[in-house]
Amino acid sequence: MADYCTTAQIKDAGRLNITGSAYDTAMGLIVTAASRWIDRATWQIDDAFAASATASRYYVSGDSVGKRLWLDAPIISVSTLTNGDAVAIGSGDYRLAPRNASYYWFIDLKSTSTGWAFATDGEIEVAGVWGFSTTVPDPIREATAMLAGWMFKRYQSALQDNAASPEFGSIIYGESIPKQVMALILPYTRGPV
Repeated sequence: MADYCTTAQIKDAGRLNITGSAYDTAMGLIVTAASRWIDRATWQIDDAFAASATASRYYVSGDSVGKRLWLDAPIISVSTLTNGDAVAIGSGDYRLAPRNASYYWFIDLKSTSTGWAFATDGEIEVAGVWGFSTTVPDPIREATAMLAGWMFKRYQSALQDNAASPEFGSIIYGESIPKQVMALILPYTRGPV
């Protein structure tokens, strides 16, 4: 699993201002948790913002309309495409769409192709690099650093839901997730917020 920021990015000046390494192990776990939380909160697959590994996903006849196959996750590149009858489809027989994007949501067979084939219980296999990007977008990196730093500080305050400030005569209630994190990830969200 890919982490969307490093512990050094959280510890540096301007964020938590920590110079030692005493908390590095705990912070590493928190960074991983924050990275996976961002995947879930944006309705993306694991490692969507730092995709690198090739994986396969499978589709049935209901996932296609005509010569278009609708994908359930964004894909960056396809290494192999196998029709539902176990016959490989050559890269010259399809195109990824939308055409001018850096990640794609469907595969269109070209007009010269006969179409998607489904043998009994056959599935189309799409092998490739799945996700939003291969390098972490700056807003996602910053949101991960903010969330991990916030989580770290919550642990240091014994996970209290509020903090009293007697000198100001008030109680300050904590948020469930910092609104700055939510604002940074919003443009990358593909489901309900």
